[in-house]
Amino acid sequence: MKEFIYSRNAVYEAIVAKRRQIFSIEIAEGAQEKGKLAEIVKLAGQRKIKVNRVPRGRLDKIHQNHQGVIAEVSGYPYADVTDILEHAKDESPFVLLLDSLQDPQNFGTLIRTAEAVGVHGIIIPLARSVEV
Repeated sequence: MKEFIYSRNAVYEAIVAKRRQIFSIEIAEGAQEKGKLAEIVKLAGQRKIKVNRVPRGRLDKIHQNHQGVIAEVSGYPYADVTDILEHAKDESPFVLLLDSLQDPQNFGTLIRTAEAVGVHGIIIPLARSVEV
C-alpha cells in the first residue's frame, strides 16, 4: 500500500532510515533548495529516487503542512516480537508496550523518548491504535 510522507524532516528521515521504499519525491516549484531540502535532493540523487518539481497546489491537495516536499512511500514494514528480541542481542530485552494509543503526537513523543532511553522495540496492537 502506498502512503504519503510530508514535511522536510519526515521525508529526510524516511530516506536515511531505509525502512520504506520511496517511489518518488515531489518538491514545490520555486522552493529554495537549501538546508534540509537540499539534503533531500542530494540523497534522492544518490539513491536514484525520482524527484519531480510540481505546482504547490498539487502538494496542498495532499496535505496543507507539507513544507514544500512530499514523498510517496510504501507502507511501514512493522517488525514482529522475534525481530525485537534479536535486536536486543545479549542484553535483557527492553520493550515498550502501548495499547489503544490514538494521538499521533503522543506516539511520536513516546517513540523519541524510547529511542533516547535505549528501548529495543515498541509493541503496538494492529487495531485500535495509531499507525506509524
